Parts: sequence; structure tokens; C-alpha cells
Amino acid sequence: MYYISRIAGAFALAALGIAVWYSIVLARADSYFRAATPETVERAVEIAPRNTDYLALRALQLDYDGADSTELREKIAALNPYSSAPRIRLGLAAEIQGDSAKAERWLLEAARVDHQFEPGWTLANFYFRAERREEFWTWMRFALEVSYGDRTPAFDLCWRASSDAGKILQRGIPDRHEVVAAYLVYLLRTEPPQRRLPPRMATPQDVGTQGVVDVARRLAAYHDGSDLPMLFGACDRLLAARDSAAVEVWQMMGQAAPAGIFNGDFSTVPLNHGFDWRLIESPGVTHVSLSAPSGHRIAFSGQQAESCSLLAQALDLKAGKHYRLHWEARTADMKSPSGLQWRVGGQHAALFPSEDWTPGELTMAATEVFQVLELAYQRPIGESRTEGNVELRQIRLVEVAP
Repeated sequence: MYYISRIAGAFALAALGIAVWYSIVLARADSYFRAATPETVERAVEIAPRNTDYLALRALQLDYDGADSTELREKIAALNPYSSAPRIRLGLAAEIQGDSAKAERWLLEAARVDHQFEPGWTLANFYFRAERREEFWTWMRFALEVSYGDRTPAFDLCWRASSDAGKILQRGIPDRHEVVAAYLVYLLRTEPPQRRLPPRMATPQDVGTQGVVDVARRLAAYHDGSDLPMLFGACDRLLAARDSAAVEVWQMMGQAAPAGIFNGDFSTVPLNHGFDWRLIESPGVTHVSLSAPSGHRIAFSGQQAESCSLLAQALDLKAGKHYRLHWEARTADMKSPSGLQWRVGGQHAALFPSEDWTPGELTMAATEVFQVLELAYQRPIGESRTEGNVELRQIRLVEVAP
């Protein structure tokens, strides 16, 4: 037993000595590596030839010097069989050198060992540059399927690959809620921004709608309430472009089909979107919702602008038909003339001060499908700015014979 203990102790001392020596060697290698000069990093690689951090820095230095780092990067790839980064670098380097076949092999190998976004995104870009659209769409869809964060560069690349909105949605956008929502936001933000409805609606040339409807349909199919702001945005975009699909998107959100005036009694708080009322905020003007009975009050401080829009609503009409607008209004502390008037389709009608509920009407001919009903204020010539408030209720629009 004595000799066995002595032998075991000797082995332990030898192992300890080797560990100390190895630690010293590694410390020297690390010191060389941290010096970060080509000579010291090369020395670190000689000491620790399997350290991929050392190999990667030395390969980068060779790249900066215009030398060939392929051998080092292939060694890094061999030492990291499940890492996509060295394989991506090798693939891109081969592409730069004009060897597309080799580049493709390395990039596909990167995607084989790593199913995350970066390899798929790199392959999509590779096939885009090679003008191989079938492979491009395959890998773009894969990349977006596993994507996270800002997807704008991916959506931009899709539109560079094709101007066909239907193809992009079908081939490039996966059926993943988060991606579809991000894509709709992208379409709404990157096309020309929608104009506010008053005092006029934008022309179709002002606002793009390509792809918006189909993406909105797909997003609405998830039945997620958190998507409503995006769907309202889509409806507003379509309305601004006078696209009839605005009605479809409006109904996707569970809203009743627009007919005449929507929410004419102000029984619900206006949504400020779609076919509901837009309450237009401006200095000196205050909007107040009324209940029992329902209605809407607009108060003027006397400091409002000389001309401003107050309320607006997009109307879904039949071109060539005639309509009559009906309303009831009353005022408080407001002198005549009030400067208030309804405007629609080139017609207008003044609201006269009255402390009692007073009916009013305006007849108009619809010259196009979507027109905007607007309540506006214009300071009467020779008068000071209006003060007081006006209340509205029972606003209706009915079709009449010409």
C-alpha cells in the first residue's frame, strides 16, 4: 500500500505540473492574441492551433492585407461543425472570388447546420444577386418564418425582386401572425403617407394601396383584437385612395357596412378612423361627447384659427344619385352669423345660432363614390372669432329623387 500511495502521489504531482505548464502556455498565447498584431496573433495560433478565436482574428487580418484566408476559415469550420458563421464567411468569400458553385455549397452548408435567420437571409441575398428567383423566394420565406426584430430590409428586398404584390405575399410572406402584421405596417409606412380626409380626399396617385387589401385579409383572419389599429390604418389608406376595398376592410373589423351617415347620433365615441367621424383637434376647439341623450358638442374659445375643419366623415355613395343631409343643432353663447357650415360635394349649408334644437338640411348630388362630409368654421368677414359652443344630433343622409 505504501508503494501504491507513492506512485499515486507521483502521478498527481506530474498531472499538476502539466496543468501548471499548460496554463502558462495558454496565458502566453492569450497575451500574444491580445496584442493583436499580425505577428503576435500568428504566434498565438502556433501555440493554440485549435482556438477558433485566434484563428478568426488571424483570418480577418489576412483579409485586410488582401491575402487568402480560406485555409484558416475552413479550419475554423471544421473545428465548429454546428456553427454557420464560418461557413457564411467562406461562402461570401467564394462569391467575391467568382466561384458561385463553391459559394452556394458553403451557404447551403451553413443553413444545414443552423436553422436560424442569418443563414436563410444570406442565401436569399445570394440567390437575389444571382437572379435565381425560385431559390430566392424559397429562402426569403424561410428567413421570414424564423425572423425577429426589424424586418424592413427583408420586405425591401422582396419589392426589389418583384413589383407584383400578389407574388410577394404568396411566395415571400409566411403565414405567421407576427410577420403578416409587420408586413402590413411596412406597406402602410413605406408607401406615400395617407392624407387626412379634410378638407379633401387625396387622389389615387397620392396614396398607394398595392398589396394592402390582401395583407389586411390575411391579418384579419387571425381574429386578434391587437391588430385593429393596423386594420384601421389599412382602411384609412384605402379610403384616401378612393379604393372601394375600404368597405371590405371596414367590415373585416366587425363594423356595419356604411350606409348614409355612420354613428349619426354619436351614440358611441367616434373611432377617428374608417367611415366613423373624425374629430379634428385644433387650438381653441374642444370636442365633448354627450350622453342622455347622445350627441356631440364643439366648444370655441374665440382663439381658434380663422378657418378650420371640425368634423369629417367619409361617405359611401352611389355616383350620380342625389342625397339629402338632415341634422339637428343648437348653440349656446354664440352670435350670428356663426361661421359654421356643412360642406360636401361642392355644396354647403350654414348652421344658424339657436338655443333650441333646430333642424337643418342640405341636398347634394354624388359625383363619385367616396365623398367627405365636413363641418367647418370660417370667420365671417368683419366679425370677431366665434365663441360659445354648438351641439349636434340625429345626423342623417337619405337618397332622394333628383
